[in-house]
Amino acid sequence: SSFYTPHHLVQITTDVIKKNIKNTTELSLIDTSCGYGSFLNIGHFKKTIGVDIDIEAINQAKKSSTTARLYISNSLQGVSRNIFDVDENEKIIIVGNPPYNDTTSIIRQATKDKTATNAIDRDIKTRDLGMSFLLSYNKLRADYVCVLHPLSYLIKKANFALIRKFAENYKLVDGLVISSHEFS
Repeated sequence: SSFYTPHHLVQITTDVIKKNIKNTTELSLIDTSCGYGSFLNIGHFKKTIGVDIDIEAINQAKKSSTTARLYISNSLQGVSRNIFDVDENEKIIIVGNPPYNDTTSIIRQATKDKTATNAIDRDIKTRDLGMSFLLSYNKLRADYVCVLHPLSYLIKKANFALIRKFAENYKLVDGLVISSHEFS
């Protein structure tokens, strides 16, 4: 089953962005795992782009955002700014709550199609989808990243080494620890 971000966590994310970025109208917002589109209406951006592999989720996102460009696509395959019609020099912020499942457990539980979890660009493919999403943000050369991500994944030495490319290009400027009970 899928998990969609509760409104109060979307509001917290919005507040963090407003606190740390003064002029969002110069940025394009991309949510590469937009689900129902919770993060697509959080402010004023040059462009707003939502992507999800689930057609039902995109149909729901269409109802919540009339201005966002929405794509039904695997965000971890063919990762480039071109697929989202974003200029190479355009400033972007990636926002959202991407999936963090271990791909082997997803397939074992038959919750996702094996071909979908295997269709990940070689240079960002990891056992964990959350790590692959972080690497995709780096590949897209996002100027800012504001995502919900399990701290337990990031403090593991092996995972931190795995996302070395991401860590080399970004620094943590703000953070908030949210109880895992929020995601039950």
